[in-house]
Amino acid sequence: MSIRSNIEGIMEEIATGNAMLGQEVREKALAAIIAGQGSPAWETYMNIFSTSPEQLARLLPTDGTLGDPVMDEARTYLIGNGTCGSDTTGSRLIEGVGDTLDKELP
Repeated sequence: MSIRSNIEGIMEEIATGNAMLGQEVREKALAAIIAGQGSPAWETYMNIFSTSPEQLARLLPTDGTLGDPVMDEARTYLIGNGTCGSDTTGSRLIEGVGDTLDKELP
């Protein structure tokens, strides 16, 4: 699965009534923003959307993409979009992210 598919799966779960997941995403996104990139809270949040070590490395970013303006922006959107409530998170979490974070991943 791709990072995009992982995000879409979370969105689908939230949109079909898993309000607790929506709240979990929100709480973890807020904690990640407060603690900052590179923190354990950042990793905890990004781990929600990864199903492989390569994906997690891309999301943290520890894969050499830190400083890539397009990827940095996509990661920023993923964190920022996660702070919304369940109604918005279930339909708009992918906005500003798209396929960007999947480029050149196995």
